[in-house]
Amino acid sequence: MKAQLLLIFTLLVVNSGVAHSQTPVPNPQIPATPTVAPTTTVTPKSSSQSNNTKASHKDLLKALEEVDKGFTTLVFLLIKILVALLSLFVIRRFFLLITNRSSQLIIDNFSNATGADEIEGVLTGLSQLARERLAREMKSVYQRSKEHITSVGPQIHLSSDKFPLPQATANQQLTNFISSVKELTPDQIDPLVQLLAVLFPPYGTKVTGILQSQGEEHKRIGITFEIQDIDNRIAAQIYTIWEVSDSEVGKESKRLLKDRFRQLLRTASRWLALELSKREMIRSIPKFYLGSKRQRYLGQIHNFFGVLNQSSAQTHGQFFYQLAIEELQQAIEFYPDWYQPYDNLAETYSLLGRTQGERRIGNLQSAIAHYDEALKRVTEPTVQLRIKVAKAITQLLTGKEDLILAAKQEIQSLETAKNWDATKVLNYRLLYYLACWYALAYCLDNADETQKRAYLYLTYSLTRDKSRDFWEWVGKDPDLESIRGRLPELKSALLKKLNEKPELPTLTGKDFNESIEEVLGAVSWGSREVGGV
Repeated sequence: MKAQLLLIFTLLVVNSGVAHSQTPVPNPQIPATPTVAPTTTVTPKSSSQSNNTKASHKDLLKALEEVDKGFTTLVFLLIKILVALLSLFVIRRFFLLITNRSSQLIIDNFSNATGADEIEGVLTGLSQLARERLAREMKSVYQRSKEHITSVGPQIHLSSDKFPLPQATANQQLTNFISSVKELTPDQIDPLVQLLAVLFPPYGTKVTGILQSQGEEHKRIGITFEIQDIDNRIAAQIYTIWEVSDSEVGKESKRLLKDRFRQLLRTASRWLALELSKREMIRSIPKFYLGSKRQRYLGQIHNFFGVLNQSSAQTHGQFFYQLAIEELQQAIEFYPDWYQPYDNLAETYSLLGRTQGERRIGNLQSAIAHYDEALKRVTEPTVQLRIKVAKAITQLLTGKEDLILAAKQEIQSLETAKNWDATKVLNYRLLYYLACWYALAYCLDNADETQKRAYLYLTYSLTRDKSRDFWEWVGKDPDLESIRGRLPELKSALLKKLNEKPELPTLTGKDFNESIEEVLGAVSWGSREVGGV
């Protein structure tokens, strides 16, 4: 367009120059006489001027064309630079979206299948409350996972440095970005852009919740969760958490239905947090883990979540004991040669046996059987001793004379062994189990010496416990009920000594024993009363 305008302008200038270079001659009218046609004469000087003008116009036109060509080249160069910069920005943006892509956790709003109109108005609030509680529970589970990995080593690892926050809708940034790029690119490379969407799909988990009830007047309520992988890497799962029966919690049916669902959310959120965390760990199993290596890894994951469910039973209800048993049984299927699932399963049955019920003795006997299986597989001497003491505790709980006698013989054999010196034992769990055994034995014989040994082993254990795992639990442990009276005083004296001598947890022999005697002396009993072990 610019070249055409320049050409028109040049032609106009040339035509104007030619017109001005001509000299017109008037033609007088002379009647009745023959005339000669007028002629136009051009002097050599005017012809030369015309030629010069044409040449200058051609030079000007050529110069303008060169300027136009240079301007066009410059514009196209700038456009190419701009396109290159935009392409780099698009590539960088795409790379960031891929590298920062994380697992998503979509929690849909609850749907109401109870048939109760009063629930319709609170569905949104219950859904938001569920997301809030789930976030807290998942944070707790994630923290516990990191502590476990730190304490036992990288048997299992986390897929990321943070847990996914529950959200109502999926993050569509990458999908929208790819769609926008596809609209701007030529049709020839659309298949390539579409391939990017296939190679880098969104991933994570979507959870659908349904509120439901059973019986007349909603006698029993439940929350059903359907869990699906966004990218279908793990099989879908559906599970219902039911409210405990009236005989266990009182007349729940008299409470408002919405309040009962809010209460049930506490248990349901804990279950969902554990289940989602387990699926996330399974998802993160390295692809090169094949065959027996993958089986062992799965066994470690199920064992870990069996322990988490077991501990959850103590704070969220006995519903989690059965879940712990199921997880630990799966761990045994995947990793049958490992002692830990048997040990943890035995402990779960033993904890169940501490509750009153028709299956109490059966649970305790199952615990003893699984402790025996664990002992067949364990190789570390200190761990072997701890399992033997745990089995002896369970034998005391049965109340059967033959099993009680076997338990006493086991502890006596341990303490009279040639290489036994309690002041040199660094395993605080073994020492804690011995304290529990003597505390339970004291309930049977009421002997002062038995009580003293329970206090002594407990002091040893709390001193060795650098992470303070048992410091809070000792005040709640039912096994220590018989010696709980002086625990606050004992903990206070021990904390004072630990502040004075921070190296005490690592000391052994005489140095360790002297410090413990000072602690026990501050709790109103001396070393002669306590006796030595």
